[in-house]
Amino acid sequence: MQLIHQLGRVGLYIVSAFGYVACGAILFGVAVAIKVAALVLAHRYLYPIFIFGDLLRGLELIDLLNLLVFAVVGMGFGLATGLLPTPVGRKISAGFLVVLVPLILAIPQSVKYDLWIEDITKDDQISEAEAIELADSFLESRVNHPGVFGFYLYTGQFPMIPTKASQMEDLAKLEKQVNSRFVKVSGIPPTVVTWLMGICFWGIRIFYFCVAVVTTVAHFKDGLKIVGRY
Repeated sequence: MQLIHQLGRVGLYIVSAFGYVACGAILFGVAVAIKVAALVLAHRYLYPIFIFGDLLRGLELIDLLNLLVFAVVGMGFGLATGLLPTPVGRKISAGFLVVLVPLILAIPQSVKYDLWIEDITKDDQISEAEAIELADSFLESRVNHPGVFGFYLYTGQFPMIPTKASQMEDLAKLEKQVNSRFVKVSGIPPTVVTWLMGICFWGIRIFYFCVAVVTTVAHFKDGLKIVGRY
């Protein structure tokens, strides 16, 4: 009789664990889907707006959705903790969130890079392989890193993203002209301007990361309170 009882408890734990994993996978999928859908819509309808599009891209206003996305993730994992054994459930959920929050923030960077490659392919009428080679060469010349990481570094300093080889070649000349005129008007060296822009854009990214963390933690605690695990 005791053996049957123990087997029943083990079976219950297994079912609960599967349910928890399923909930976690659904929450992760929903969060990523919302972020990707918002990025695609912004890329198609907001960022092409003349002048303001680049500003919106630089400010990354679309990341205000972090308030919604990470509220759902935090609350969801807090509630899902009720499916796990009491002593370890809270720690397991917290561990998953430590991994998933940066991952949810990182995946959209890959999507942004892919969308950029699509734009280069379309605007320059070249193959995808040629577009990737062109893009990575441009990123190497600007930030010394190709691929998604290079794109992330570049957009952290410059909001304008060229989509043609001619634009990439002219960008340096354009920046020199703009900087020269700016120096004449303000007297501030162009290196200082670039430095200030970098601080501004990276500060925005850090702010959004903090928003994601605070929102997740606050709603995770709310979820734990609802299931009586806080």
